Amino acid sequence: MTDHGSDSALFTWKDFSRFVQVAPVARGWLVLWGHYREMGRVRELRGNRTYADLTGVRRRVADSVFELTRDQALVTEALVRFDHTPFPTLSRDPQPTSL
Repeated sequence: MTDHGSDSALFTWKDFSRFVQVAPVARGWLVLWGHYREMGRVRELRGNRTYADLTGVRRRVADSVFELTRDQALVTEALVRFDHTPFPTLSRDPQPTSL
C-alpha cells in the first residue's frame, strides 16, 4: 500500500526511512506506520489503526516502532516524545441512532 503523506499528523516519529504518525479523525485517532521509499518521495504503509482514546494510540505507537525497528531503545524514545506531545481533547460526534 502506498500513501503520499498526511498534513494533519499531530505526532510523527521518524528513524531513517521508518515512520509512525498519529492524526485526529472523526471518531478518534488514526495511527499510520511504514517506510519511506524512493528517497522519501513515496510513503509505503505497513499498517494503520483507528483508536477511540490515547491509551490505545500510545500502545500502538510502541508496537509499531518495535515492529519497524526491533529496538527497545527506539521504542522508549518514541514513547517519551509521545508523552510530551500536547494532544487536544477531541469532541465526539454523537453515535448514530439505530433504525
